[in-house]
Amino acid sequence: GVETVGPRSDRSDAGDVPALAANPKSVIGAVNDASEQLRAMDEVVSAFDDKGLVAADRNKEMSDDFWTMNHMKLLYLISKYSHCAQTVHEKERWIRKLPMLVLIYEGIVQKVFEYDYAPASEVVETTRVYLNVSQEGKDDLDDLVEGKLVKGLRLSTKEHQSVTAYQISPSGLALISKRLPDEERQLVDDLCIVDGKLLQVVWEDKRFLLRTMTFSRESTVTDAEDVSYVVSPYLPKTLRRVGGPIMSSNAHRASESATKESTIRDDLDEVITISNVTILIGEWIPFGANQVVELNLKLGSNERCQGGYFTAQVDDDSTNTQCEVPTGLTSVSILDHDMTRFTNIEAEVYYPEDEGIVQIEHFGIHTRMDGTIVYGLMIESVMDRILENISLDNLARLLVDVHVDSSRIMESLLSNHQRDLLDMIFLGNTLNRDKVNVIIADRVVPKMSAERYLDKDAFENELRQVLGDTQEAHDLGDHDIVITGSHGIMLIGPHSKMQEPVMLAFLSLRSRDVFVHNVFNRLFIIDDTLKTTRQLIAKYEQDPNSIPRIRHTLSETSKDIILLEEVLLYLRESLEQDTSIYAEPTDESGYRLYQVLKVKTILNDLHVRIEDMQKVLLGARHEVNGLRQMADTIAETQMFRLQEEIRGNSSDMLQQLKINERQSTSLDVMQVIFAGSLAFDILDRLTGEWSVVHTAWARAYIVDPFMSKPMLWFIISMMVWFGVGTGVFSMMRDLNDRTAGVITYRVKVNKGIDLNALDDFLSRKSVISEDGDADSLNANQKVSWIEKDVSRWEGYQPKIEMIYDVKHGFLLSVYMQVTRRASKPARLRPETMKMRFFTELQEAGVMAPDDAAEVIDNTRRRQTRQGELVTIEDSSVFLKVRVPGERHYREIPFGRQSYLELREEIAHKFECKPVQVLQVFKEPDILIADDDDVSRLKPGTVLEVNIKNFSGYKSAQQELPAPP
Repeated sequence: GVETVGPRSDRSDAGDVPALAANPKSVIGAVNDASEQLRAMDEVVSAFDDKGLVAADRNKEMSDDFWTMNHMKLLYLISKYSHCAQTVHEKERWIRKLPMLVLIYEGIVQKVFEYDYAPASEVVETTRVYLNVSQEGKDDLDDLVEGKLVKGLRLSTKEHQSVTAYQISPSGLALISKRLPDEERQLVDDLCIVDGKLLQVVWEDKRFLLRTMTFSRESTVTDAEDVSYVVSPYLPKTLRRVGGPIMSSNAHRASESATKESTIRDDLDEVITISNVTILIGEWIPFGANQVVELNLKLGSNERCQGGYFTAQVDDDSTNTQCEVPTGLTSVSILDHDMTRFTNIEAEVYYPEDEGIVQIEHFGIHTRMDGTIVYGLMIESVMDRILENISLDNLARLLVDVHVDSSRIMESLLSNHQRDLLDMIFLGNTLNRDKVNVIIADRVVPKMSAERYLDKDAFENELRQVLGDTQEAHDLGDHDIVITGSHGIMLIGPHSKMQEPVMLAFLSLRSRDVFVHNVFNRLFIIDDTLKTTRQLIAKYEQDPNSIPRIRHTLSETSKDIILLEEVLLYLRESLEQDTSIYAEPTDESGYRLYQVLKVKTILNDLHVRIEDMQKVLLGARHEVNGLRQMADTIAETQMFRLQEEIRGNSSDMLQQLKINERQSTSLDVMQVIFAGSLAFDILDRLTGEWSVVHTAWARAYIVDPFMSKPMLWFIISMMVWFGVGTGVFSMMRDLNDRTAGVITYRVKVNKGIDLNALDDFLSRKSVISEDGDADSLNANQKVSWIEKDVSRWEGYQPKIEMIYDVKHGFLLSVYMQVTRRASKPARLRPETMKMRFFTELQEAGVMAPDDAAEVIDNTRRRQTRQGELVTIEDSSVFLKVRVPGERHYREIPFGRQSYLELREEIAHKFECKPVQVLQVFKEPDILIADDDDVSRLKPGTVLEVNIKNFSGYKSAQQELPAPP
């Protein structure tokens, strides 16, 4: 259970620094012995020469004694997943680096490999994910490649990421057959083989799976381990205003983490420890003067009660009494600010942690108009280490927490537009966006010259956990050293904090460099999207949905290009705003650090890269315009083809109409002939010579009076023909008249509906047809029925057709049709049909009252002479109505919109049906017959109505005085 400090034990036989004893009392002495031994070495193992190039000794041949058992097992694992083709007919097999890292982690968990691991940021497809990566395993992979036991293959993915694949070489196969024992092979086989099948590493649903055809389990490689720690907020003095408030300190709480736990599943080997650690984390976010002002207003910087608790959740119901927010808030307090230039705040994170884990996260945050964001913190304690001897293994896990939690803090403080910009750049994965670390410490154990830390072994592996791939190491003097890496720098020494201005300049520029790299990757994705779109345009005839998809893709790409142009403009302006912060220091140590960090070079490179990306973005915009023109040309071509088809169909329809017209004439002639044949058949039935004419009564009443007279029977036949023909034509005219009159009304609704209430409503209707039409966006349903309640529809039976979207719950359109006699006046108007139907939908709970009222109010309103709208809400204005013979009046609200609505109101007042209201007169004898007559009525007008079968007539007549 005691952690040992020193290089891995499996390297002790290779001439490296010897492993330290497990006894804690001998740790310091062993570390000092290791330092002296390294200083005495004649040859310094350095990853880089004085020109920054890869040292030549990387390619030197290594003896068989150099390879440890971990090398052998790693080589055997690669052999299981790779194959070197021996003939031209065989296929090469390689294993990619990312699955290899997952398998190495699983081997550590299963005690196959004696490695450490720590969370590190890796790109999986287009997503940045924190994985438990073994830097020692990666180092051994590099050893195998350098020793030519493994071949390395560089590939470029469709996401424009560079990946490495590995394949065992013939010399590697020969080595493991000679050096690897059977029991060690069995350990590797148990790791990668299940039921005789080789496990495959699969990335699916943002997790790694180990899978065969019959087996699958989830890997815990993405589960970042937590450690207990206490940190205090920190910001460099150069970022603060003189006389500002003193920052908070959690030093009195440092002991809280010592009694708590961690979720680390492995025994850690500590090689390097540092003391009195301060961390600056930087990133660049598009900012400007207006964004800084908005941030200060959001924080209440000028208010009496500044800061408060913040969350990234958007309030969608701001008028409601209560609101609910998820757990995990951020408490913010203002330190100092300038409304348009910068803001300095303290942010304390209250995110829930696993049971037994204590994480007191208290950051200092500096936001500047040029987009530089600096998160500063002082480490008070990590686990049981208070200030002193902080392990880099634990520090790596702390940095992952700080990176993720700082992203959450900024998400709650940024504006919606800034969040949109970040979502576009990072493809929605903004929480895991990469940042730059600057680690400052007073002391390091073991203490030695800078280049000795880059030993391609234990020391360098430890540093890679917090700095990424190490690059250079330099001595800044007798006591201070700086080590640079892909994810930041580490500055160690008693005078390290004196170089804060140079480190802040580096942090600001390097943060932009990281952001520019992400922007450039986004440009690659846009370029790939445009190439795919061009291919779709070239093959548009193969896919009927290609044109809508092309238009949508071009629209989204054009939006992304607009946002990218804005981001590049922010980047260019940020480099030009205040160049004094990039000035060369005057002191020797600061100038040395300035040169080591290459501040001026990074600044010049950023100018060149941003200008270059603007050219690429301009080309992408021209490409979008060209593709849009091509899509428009295709659409015009399709429209032309459609017009040609319509023209051809119209010609066919015209020809068919002419044929139908000739057939109609022929049909009329046939009807006449049919009537004659029918008439003659009737006469034949009456006077058929085979039966009737030979009877005595037929001779007396038919043959002698009619048939024996010349031409008389012929005249009678013609008269019967005329009578039968007239009857046939009258019957046909009556049948046509019943269906010749049509009342139709089509309403485009587009209102939300309750689908459950609609199903209940339709269950009470006699549905005659249902039709569905669905695609990837909508699922439309069309239903038709015939109303059976003739009393509600003035004796008619309207056919109603409704189209609604069952996917989103919207009523799209309604079509109503009434078939009536053309020879009689209509008893129902289209506006009335619409009003009654939507009122019924409202009563059934299908539509909300406000939506139904809005649709009903779209009918034409009555207007007064002055053009004013008159509504029925003014209940103090009435019309006076009575039936003939009544002495009293009945009042109805003034302001009816149409003649039919006036009839309905009168029928309601007299408790009868609207069809019984036969006539309406304006006294003394002016007939009210249409909407125009109704519009000329004034409040208080006396109306007299004739109502069919109204019982009030009789009582009214009885009240009249008797005539003299």
